Formats: sequence, C-alpha cells, structure tokens
Amino acid sequence: MNISFLGICIVILLLCIPAYIIFTYKLNLLNKFAMSVVKMFAYMVLTGVFLYYISLWNSVLINILWMIFMAVIAAIISVSKARLSMNKLFFPSFVGALSVVIIMGLAILFAVFSFKNMFDARYMIPIAGFLAGSMIECNSKSLETYYVGLKNHNAIYYYLLGNGATHGQAVNYFVKRALEKNMIPMLGKMAYILLGVTPMILWSMILAGMGVIDAVFMQILMLSAMLAAAPVSLLITLAVARVYSFDAYGQLKNMDKTA
Repeated sequence: MNISFLGICIVILLLCIPAYIIFTYKLNLLNKFAMSVVKMFAYMVLTGVFLYYISLWNSVLINILWMIFMAVIAAIISVSKARLSMNKLFFPSFVGALSVVIIMGLAILFAVFSFKNMFDARYMIPIAGFLAGSMIECNSKSLETYYVGLKNHNAIYYYLLGNGATHGQAVNYFVKRALEKNMIPMLGKMAYILLGVTPMILWSMILAGMGVIDAVFMQILMLSAMLAAAPVSLLITLAVARVYSFDAYGQLKNMDKTA
C-alpha cells in the first residue's frame, strides 16, 4: 500500500467534518476535539516508529522483552486504577499478567503460525498487546472488588475462619465476587466486539493477505483468549498476592494505595 497525496487530503477532509459541525453548532467541544486529534497523531507516530524498528530488527529476545513490557504496563495500570498499594500488588499483578501474555500468547502463535513463524515480530507484538489490553479494565475492577470486600466485610472472613474454614475456603466468597466482576464486563461487551470491532479486524487481516478461513479462525482464537485471559490472570494474581495481603495469623494487611 502506498500513501498518496490524495490519501492525506482525504484524512484532512475527514477531520474537517467534525470540526465544521462543532464550529457550526457552537458545541463546547473544540478544545477537546483538537486535543484528541493531537493525541491521536502523537500516539500513532510514536507507535509507528517503535513498531517499525521492532519489525526491522525482528529479534526473538526483543519480542519477548516487549511481551514482558506489556505485562508490566498492564500490572501498573490495573493496580493504579484499583487504587491499591503498588508496593504490595505490583508483583502479583505482574506475575498474573505475564503468565497469561507469555503462555496464552505463545499458544496462539503456535496454533496459527506453527513453530517456524511464531516468534516473528509481526505476530508477537500485536498479540501481546491485545492480551495485555484485554485484562486491564477487568482486573482493576475485580481487584478493587476483592480487597474492598475483604476490608469492609471482614466479619464474614473471620466468621468462616472461626468456624473451622481454611484460609482458601474463607476467601473463596470474595474470590467468587471478584471473578464475577472480572468476567461480566467482558461478556457484556461481547456483542459490541462481535459487531463493532471484529469486522474491522477481520477485514484488516484479509486485506493484509490472510485467507478468509485463517482470518476467521484467528478471530475465534483471539476472542477465546480474551475471555480466558482476565480470569486466569486474576486467579494467579490473587494466589501470589496472599503472601503480601495477609500476615502469618491470616489477618488482612492494609492494601490501600497509600500503604
């Protein structure tokens, strides 16, 4: 595909349409629109430059480092949005995100591209970003639900412990609530994803030269991974976080952001 002067003019024309509507109807959105356009161009240019060199080098080591970087970003944003202690929950969240990005990512790559092409930067980079991005919102809400529930309803936790329940059995109620909070947003968005996002990705794959059957299979595989990524990551995070969340007597530590 060659970028032509006509193509650039069409982009400018398309951006002029909402700007004209905002100006004509005197909507109080001009500053927000301008900032959005600037952010879009800045983000896309930086992403394009970065991905250009990643694809140019096409190093397995760099690609794996990119997957680790994606897990780091997912962990930081998830814990930050949940308003929890970064010192205590970054590592568990990172382990949960990294496990999913590495294991599920490599499984998808192997299933579609076989061992020969699975480490190609063209495939590893977007799949790692897709998996990491699909976990952030779900994990942040579910982590907040889990720890806020333990903090505000700890009488249930101590009641179960006092009646002979193990630690795992006592926290199971809160894990269940966190999993529900984790999976409901993704299940609720599935209709939008299937109708609004999937067709664009599908056509992009076909335009890039992938066969229709392969593109459909890839989409099914990615959607399945998206549904599985967040809850698996959450369970791993909570399992690792037990060391940081509870003391030797099973009492909940302060997990607030300021802790």
